Amino acid sequence: MITEDSTGISIEILGKLHQFTCSAEQAEDLNQAANSLADMCKDIKQQTGIGSRERALLVAAINLSYSLLMANNKIKKYQLGQDALISTLKSVL
Repeated sequence: MITEDSTGISIEILGKLHQFTCSAEQAEDLNQAANSLADMCKDIKQQTGIGSRERALLVAAINLSYSLLMANNKIKKYQLGQDALISTLKSVL
């Protein structure tokens, strides 16, 4: 759904221009994320010799998904540790 406060951003990824619509509040962050993705795809193509844009995007998506999974696992681990500390503190008090 497009709202009145929506804006458009354009980003070039591997020589192809892509346009996205987002809220004005999201535009800067999404532009930064898109630029990061473009850089990642460019690096993947250069380092691996992958010729296909779609394949480079797929590899980037898998890398990002893996990074997100690892970050979420780390957060869960820290949360469990904090819960254990809180429980210990409550039992002492």
